[in-house]
Amino acid sequence: MNFRTLGIVVVAALVVVAVAAGGLWAFGRLSFLDSYGSQYDYSVRISADEPVSNVTVLVPLPVSDGSSAVGDAVESREYLLPAGWGYAVAETEYGPMLRLRADEIPADPTYYRSVVENDRLVRWERIPASEYSRNDSDTLRVEHDAIDLSADVRVNQSIDTLAPEGTEPLFEPRENARLVPCDWPSEGDDTRCYDYESMLFVQYDGPATTNVSVSVELRGANSWWVGGWNYNEYVDHVAAYDLPADRQGWVVADGELRTGVGNYPRNPPQ
Repeated sequence: MNFRTLGIVVVAALVVVAVAAGGLWAFGRLSFLDSYGSQYDYSVRISADEPVSNVTVLVPLPVSDGSSAVGDAVESREYLLPAGWGYAVAETEYGPMLRLRADEIPADPTYYRSVVENDRLVRWERIPASEYSRNDSDTLRVEHDAIDLSADVRVNQSIDTLAPEGTEPLFEPRENARLVPCDWPSEGDDTRCYDYESMLFVQYDGPATTNVSVSVELRGANSWWVGGWNYNEYVDHVAAYDLPADRQGWVVADGELRTGVGNYPRNPPQ
């Protein structure tokens, strides 16, 4: 084979490699864009180590520009709750909060049957305990040893998980914020961690020996699929654990904010 022919073969091979590499890049980019999604997840848990009644708790909502889209989502998803439990967004001296009320914790279990329309689960319908079967996947038993609520809100734009302050929803109030070292495994080149103080309201009837714990968390995350699921997120968390019975009303709670968790692709959707 002469040098001219060899050169042609080499160039052809390079073209094939370049085309293949370009095709793989384009496929990966298409997969990235098609799978990319952004979402806020909000959760609340309230528990007591002894039975309590007439429970009222106010917890922070994630707020941006004075309003809370997550609060609206929570209000619209009141289901799988026993009679005498409820929640609503309330305006307080510390801004909008989620007010939760329960006649008692723990309450008796409740039972539900799935309602399917057009091959889709549309709701869970309350049923008597006698109609529940642990071997029937269409029925559900829900324990109520604690108040657990959650909501998720999908958005059509990328969430700023590196620097959410001032651009993304965060819990209010937040006082005495300070940068602190991150605990493993959240520590990374982009991760930043902050402590701050927030407020909760707790009121109930119960024994003087009761301890109540309250926690509320917000995750703002972007996720996508390229050779596996990838993500980045910020996490805002407020909690007051083992509050004794003599600490009722407004109480100071511990706040933690972690930003820049995960990995960050180039040129994400805006």
